[in-house]
Formats: sequence, structure tokens, C-alpha cells
Amino acid sequence: MKESGVLLITFNRPETTIEVLKALQIAKPKVLYVFSDGPRSKEDNILRDKVQSLVDEYVIWECKLYKQIMDKNLGCGPGPIFAMNWAFEHEDRIIILEDDCVPSPAFFPYCNYLLEKYLNDERIWMISGDNACPEYALSSDYIFTNYPHSWGWATWKRCFEKFDPQMINWPEYRNKKMLYSILPPKEAHFFEKKYDSIFKDKNSLNHIWDFQFGFSIRANGGLGIMPRVNLIKNIGYMGTHSNKKGFCHDRAVDDNYQIVTEPLFIVADYLHDRYHFKHHWGKMNRITSIKMLIKIILKKLGLYDFIYRLLHS
Repeated sequence: MKESGVLLITFNRPETTIEVLKALQIAKPKVLYVFSDGPRSKEDNILRDKVQSLVDEYVIWECKLYKQIMDKNLGCGPGPIFAMNWAFEHEDRIIILEDDCVPSPAFFPYCNYLLEKYLNDERIWMISGDNACPEYALSSDYIFTNYPHSWGWATWKRCFEKFDPQMINWPEYRNKKMLYSILPPKEAHFFEKKYDSIFKDKNSLNHIWDFQFGFSIRANGGLGIMPRVNLIKNIGYMGTHSNKKGFCHDRAVDDNYQIVTEPLFIVADYLHDRYHFKHHWGKMNRITSIKMLIKIILKKLGLYDFIYRLLHS
């Protein structure tokens, strides 16, 4: 079984990066790509230098280490896309970790096995390490799903070559209601609104890339893979898309997971996906709706600016 290269995407968070590096020390990948986005400020530059010092300190096992350190800041949309393009200049498959996604030791053999098994199967686009609903009992050690995640994941060059961050074909896809051929109406409507919002927001590419990749999967009739247990602990509470610990963070991982029982069918697990939508995407949507309602009420009462300054002082 071929061992895949690992891409680590970093920036200015030494406190989380060190935990990912500790996990990589255990796994000891033979090929490691480390991408570092450019600084936006003097503080970023200091923190980024600390991250690079940690890379030099912790990557002491025998491996081929490649670094891409940017002078200019690309942002958390274009940055990861640039990093993945860079890695795929040299690899036909890659395992991808961001600087807040701490992998279980079992994550790497899981990815390596499936990257090899489905190397030429164009139905499969993405291998998730994150299982957002591990309490849902599965009959096999991994499943196929329409809801893969990118908190620790793997993919192939053949897929990334078809990735369109601009979602150029979204209007036609939306107008033909193609999401409704993949998902039940409620779920299709949810993602139709999400993709439409991203497509219309010309700045979206500056701060996100994963929703666009998800659209590319669906536009090409692809599937993701999800493990029976959770293999990634996300510790990135503070960042562009989060400012406190949420229900998705700090989930326990299984260090002893192995693939023994494989799924019988290469189709999305219907019952799992319905549960997943309700308890992950539905929960996130309810939390967002509540936050929006509170914001509206506080603005009507003239208290929003005061409370915002108080919380961010």
C-alpha cells in the first residue's frame, strides 16, 4: 500500500499547530508539505515565525520536507487552494490537515488504504477523517455519503483538477434543480440557499473554499467517505469562522480504529445522511438563526454596538 504525502496548511496559530505537529511526529509521514500563508501585520509575522520554528523543532523524523512560505497573504480561501495546487504538482493523492485539526494515529492508515483502493474510481471524491455524528451506529467501518467534511481529509489530483472555486456552472445547476436529484427537498433547499449566497458574494473566495469544493463534488456526481468513528479533533475555536468553542470542536477520537467491515454498496447511506443533516447541518442552522434573532432584537433595543464593544474589548 502506497503511503500518501501529507499537506499541513499553517498560518499564525502556534498554539494549535504544535498539537498537529505532535500528532505528525507519531505518524511520521515519509513526505510532508508545509504551507504557510503570508502575514497581514507585524503580529502575524511574529506568530508565523513561531509556527515555522515549531515545524523545524518537531519534524525530526526521516522524511522529505517541503515548505512553501508566502510573502503576501492570500487568505483562508485562496491560501488552501494554492497549497493544494502546489502539493498536487508532485502527488497524485494527498492527505490534508489544517493547523487546528489534530488527527488520531488511525487517521493515516485509514486514508492511505482508501486512497489506494479508490484511486481510479471516479465516483469517489473525498475521504473525511471527521465524523460529526459518531453516535449513529453504522454497519460497516466506513460509509459513502453526500455529507463529507474537510476537517482532516484526503483526495486525489483527478478530483482537484475538476475543482472550480468560482462555481461558474452554479446558475445552470440551480435552475435545473439538480440538487433535488441528490438530496431530499428540505436539504436541497438548504444547500441551494447556501450555494446561491456564496455565488452572489464576490468576496466569498477570500474566506472559504470548502463549500465550493462540496459543490464540485455534487456537480460531478461524486461521493465522500466517512469513517464509523471520529478521527479528527478540531481545536480551532478562535479564527476567521469561529470565536468560541462550539459543538463541533474537541470531539473525542478513536486511536484504535481499523477497517475490517467494508460497505456492501457504493451509494450514499440514505439513513445516515438524513440523521447527519438533522443533527449537524440542521443544528448549525438553528444556532445561526438564534444568533440572528438575538442580533435583531439587540439592534432594535439599541444595545448591539455596546455589547459588541464590551465583548471584543
